[in-house]
Amino acid sequence: MLSIVPSKDIETIAIEVEGRASKADIEKLDHVIRDKVSEKGHFNMYAIIYKVEDSTLFDAADSAEIDRHSWSQARKFAVISEKDWTSAASGWQGFADGLETRHFNLDEMNDAWEWMQE
Repeated sequence: MLSIVPSKDIETIAIEVEGRASKADIEKLDHVIRDKVSEKGHFNMYAIIYKVEDSTLFDAADSAEIDRHSWSQARKFAVISEKDWTSAASGWQGFADGLETRHFNLDEMNDAWEWMQE
């Protein structure tokens, strides 16, 4: 399940992912991204990823209809997880020029927020 959670920063979308992400989850996130891009012109993503099946995020994203232009406006992507998902997220860099991704362990959540503010 993918949940939108409160963010500490108006330019950052914060999410938590655990278990299976569905097509509906990705489409809900897409709506939030579109709104953020309409409002700010860009966005950052702060993603706390707990235990998920390796393919669930990508299967859901592949099946969902997303606004690639809005998603391409991502600037920073902080991945907070036991597993380093940044290499898996590198495909996003193919359509988000200049996207910076960085992995943080679960006990480094504050460090991730500080990095987002740089």
